Amino acid sequence: MTNSANSDHFFNHPLELPCGAVIKNRIVKSAMSDSLADGQGNSTDTQARLYERWAEDGLGLSIIGEVQVDPRFPEKPGNLVLSPDSDQKALRALTSRASINGAHIWPQLSHAGGLSYLPISEPKGPSALNIGSFECAGMSEIEVSQLPEKYARAALLAQNVGFTGVQIHAGHGFLLSQFLSPLFNRRQDQYGGSIQARSRIIVEIIAKVRAAVGASFPIGIKINSTDQLQGGLTQEDALEAIRIIDSTSVDLIEISGGSYFPGAKSSSDRASSGPYFVEFAKKAMSLTGIPLVVTGGFKFERSDAAEGTKQKPFIL
Repeated sequence: MTNSANSDHFFNHPLELPCGAVIKNRIVKSAMSDSLADGQGNSTDTQARLYERWAEDGLGLSIIGEVQVDPRFPEKPGNLVLSPDSDQKALRALTSRASINGAHIWPQLSHAGGLSYLPISEPKGPSALNIGSFECAGMSEIEVSQLPEKYARAALLAQNVGFTGVQIHAGHGFLLSQFLSPLFNRRQDQYGGSIQARSRIIVEIIAKVRAAVGASFPIGIKINSTDQLQGGLTQEDALEAIRIIDSTSVDLIEISGGSYFPGAKSSSDRASSGPYFVEFAKKAMSLTGIPLVVTGGFKFERSDAAEGTKQKPFIL
């Protein structure tokens, strides 16, 4: 996307979310697994400084990736964890530094499920599976029913320590993405079968989180457009999941794709160039009035008056 008056206006235009919160511009630092916690799930000065720098540069929203709601199922040992044992002083230092200049800072509430880090976890997903090198146990119905409370408790802690919203992670092959995918979710109860049933736990989590944080606190969700796996989530089912999410109190939907399942293609392996997921987002716009975020492949040029050169920063 080249620099122009129109693109500058778009990127700098504030976005009011359905809950009433305002993001000052349209530039989002999407979630990445920075692995900068201290190994016990607590934030560090290095992590706080990283997000402070992004806020200094003027973005509207920054999302910390893979913030775990259950310390038993991390994606990596360096994940941030939101639990009753969290160092709240360190979390407040993080949020105060990451929210300067009016920036939003959200944790991406996650549970790695069947992709939990093996050396320190016993992976457990929607269903017991043994596919090639991948193996995990299945969650009981009681364990599934406990998930909304886990997410709600983490979201309330996030609100109390100064995060300005939360994002629920339902992409990239982690637990909630596994529930959406028929490759991972082979349950025979109310949480498996049709896309409506596979979406049920996500709808329950959103409702519980909203009840915990109140009407004016932003709740986002990240969801795959496809798993890029044979037998996984299709675009048709992903669009239906977005239609279902439209009936919830979510404020922002980020569209992504791909999975960390062994051997899966990543979104960056695409043969085409340019922004990712835009065509899918166009289809999704007909199904929801909730603002959409697409991530990956964005570029713009800006002139540097002092240098007389053109720079190409990425918008994530």
